[in-house]
Amino acid sequence: MQSLISVLEQLAPDEDSELAQGFQRYMAALEPILTPEQIDTYAAMIEQTGVIRIFEDLTPEELAGLSSDESAVATNIIADQTATMENRRIASLLIQRGQTEVVPDFVPIPEAPAAEREV
Repeated sequence: MQSLISVLEQLAPDEDSELAQGFQRYMAALEPILTPEQIDTYAAMIEQTGVIRIFEDLTPEELAGLSSDESAVATNIIADQTATMENRRIASLLIQRGQTEVVPDFVPIPEAPAAEREV
């Protein structure tokens, strides 16, 4: 089995130092809240699906569709503000690099029309 960092790096098409730092920060946020087995489960989940999920944005039906091991991972990540923030950070970076298909749950906040922004 590949490490979580290796699996995350496969989501990005090119070497990208900012993204690599984001993956390291995310891993550092996950290590205190997930067991090594849960980290392996998470890596396998990403490797199998080719996507990184934003768990707090999943519908109840999507959460219910996770295996019990995946659900435990999701619950721990959702409960930790730092982990969720780092998850969103790498999702944003991937989207900025045009990798929208690997972050299917990310819903950007729509921009207000220019007339509404001028105050």
